[in-house]
Amino acid sequence: MSKTRHFIENFTSALRMLGKTPEGGLLELRRGIGAFATGMPFAGENYALFDSCSSKEEVSKVLDFFADRKFPFISMQLPELKNEIREALESRGLSLRAEYLAMSISCSSSGREPDSYVKFVCERSDEEKWAEAAWTGFDGELPVTDNYNNFAAYLSSRPENRLYYLEKEGVPLCSALLHSTDRTCGLYYFATRPEARRQGLAARLMDTLTEHASDHSENLVLLATEIGAKMYKSYGFKDLLKVPVLSGSDEF
Repeated sequence: MSKTRHFIENFTSALRMLGKTPEGGLLELRRGIGAFATGMPFAGENYALFDSCSSKEEVSKVLDFFADRKFPFISMQLPELKNEIREALESRGLSLRAEYLAMSISCSSSGREPDSYVKFVCERSDEEKWAEAAWTGFDGELPVTDNYNNFAAYLSSRPENRLYYLEKEGVPLCSALLHSTDRTCGLYYFATRPEARRQGLAARLMDTLTEHASDHSENLVLLATEIGAKMYKSYGFKDLLKVPVLSGSDEF
């Protein structure tokens, strides 16, 4: 199986997991195709996903799902955006807002000593610290909302997930989630709070993540925003696939 196919399978598995959050919703029309929503009021947390065989009828069902719930969302088609689907999305008010990049890096155990700054989430207090790192890393203002703390607890409860955060002087500064599928590990919610950026902390956390991912997979995959892709490339990630992102949300 190609690295691109591994990415797609891991990504759709992660979306399926997110769609089962207590506040979210899931409409999977076919394997990996449908609406996957955390229910949070951010477009980047709710996904409409299509494949190369998707029909206009499927597009309509997915968009109706979001319209009924009034969730903002983003839409993408893997492995590529076909004109028929793009036209169907545009007819419902969506437009091209960004181009994300699927990426991969080879993982192997280096035998390095554990980083004392990096913590693995294993209890409620850790979940709250992870939530703070992720919330502020994606530009949220403190205090963290109860909904997001509950979301972190849900993510931590899933056996296919491992949550990490980097803490310095008692302050959680970076977050990450590893989501495991058959032979592949995916990286999600990788974020650093603004005041801690450009200090090498994200790279320190990534060192631990690639080490731990090697226990499960030869590759670590992710979907990067246009800004994030620059950092991942500097770390050594390689391009797999360009992913056009459409939305009707003002967030983009």
